[in-house]
Amino acid sequence: MRAPEKADIVPWIARILSSPTTRGLRQRVHRLNALRKKEGEVVDVFINPRDPFSFVLLQALPDLKQRYDIRFRFQTVWHQPQEMFPEPAMWADWAITDASRVASLYGLEGPNLSKHPTEEDFTACRDQLLNLEDRGEYLTPARDALRALWRGEAIEIARESSLSQPDLAERLQINEQRLSALGHYQGSMLHFRGEWFWGIDRLDHLENLLIVEGLSRSSTPGPSWTRTWTDLGENAKPLDQSHPARNDALEVFFSIRSPYSYLGLERAITLAKAWNLPLELRPVLPMLMRGQAVPDAKKWYIFQDTKREATKLGIPYGFVADPLGTGVERCYALFEYARAEGREVEYMRTYARAVNAEGIRSETDRGLQIIVERSGLDWHKARPILTDQSWRDWAEDNRKAMYSHGLWGVPSFHYGSVSCWGQDRLWLIEDEIRKRGGD
Repeated sequence: MRAPEKADIVPWIARILSSPTTRGLRQRVHRLNALRKKEGEVVDVFINPRDPFSFVLLQALPDLKQRYDIRFRFQTVWHQPQEMFPEPAMWADWAITDASRVASLYGLEGPNLSKHPTEEDFTACRDQLLNLEDRGEYLTPARDALRALWRGEAIEIARESSLSQPDLAERLQINEQRLSALGHYQGSMLHFRGEWFWGIDRLDHLENLLIVEGLSRSSTPGPSWTRTWTDLGENAKPLDQSHPARNDALEVFFSIRSPYSYLGLERAITLAKAWNLPLELRPVLPMLMRGQAVPDAKKWYIFQDTKREATKLGIPYGFVADPLGTGVERCYALFEYARAEGREVEYMRTYARAVNAEGIRSETDRGLQIIVERSGLDWHKARPILTDQSWRDWAEDNRKAMYSHGLWGVPSFHYGSVSCWGQDRLWLIEDEIRKRGGD
């Protein structure tokens, strides 16, 4: 009997770390620490004026302050580590568009630029926010400053400062050190009980935690920031086969290693079935296999956030056997075989579930055989194909196609005239389906 290898143990460690018991213990430790400091109701908020999602987030916080017995502690941050943003120029363009979309979904103001803010505009806004941090009223003047910045009125931002430039620099350094010490790397983030919540997209998770902590002011509490994910496909009117929009496939750009891609694939399948649309799967290599870095802080946040999202959506996740390297290569080597059999969607779904929720090691023949046979494919036919390298050409073609839509990360989706990034943006695809379907 062979001794267990590290790869045998890692999925079990992931399972323990993502378990409700471990999460509860982590929250308890942070609760006791906060109570000891008399900060049990404090939610840390990190605002970066360079990030348009911060503008949208500030508009949402008065609602939380009204409905929950909490106190915000605002901290301005500035730097965006290059290793966390592999395509900074593309990210900046996408962020403006996406922040506008999600703001519109909730009836809030989004970026609406006649001209892009200059570096001087950003710096002036940053200094203004730093000055506001120790004043009694923050939300309204901070929101107004970011509105001016992101609505093309940056020239009107007040430039007076009650703090000297050295004082501002010191405060900024302290804020960024705190952000890093708490385990994150970007703005538009909230921190409470040891967990991170990005923008308004994750306010529902924060609300649920505040409710558990007994901080809701309502006798019938419930999260209200849920529009990005509720009711997807539930009110669909399946398109007739003869309908012109039915001929357009929903393109899914994903990586078999990406946990968000796993959630996105599951949800895209649900959406396509509801509307009677074909899916076109377009796998790409994971970022690490394309020479891009994914630092540990980012990996840890993604792991924890995926678990929360998966639980919310009723999708199993956490028993993770990372397929990076050999597992990814073997997966993609069999994709064309699965597609020739009309089983590519089932194959990728089965593979994704196996490595994200069942701890199956796909780099081994034993593990891969389980996946292949569960997908309705023949292992004896599949095994000789594993050495085929032709998949590298179409994986690169898929990456280029994804970039052509102004996107670089997975999962990304394209349908009709709409392209979007993230499993929590499929509501944009459904809106496009309705428009094109005449609903």
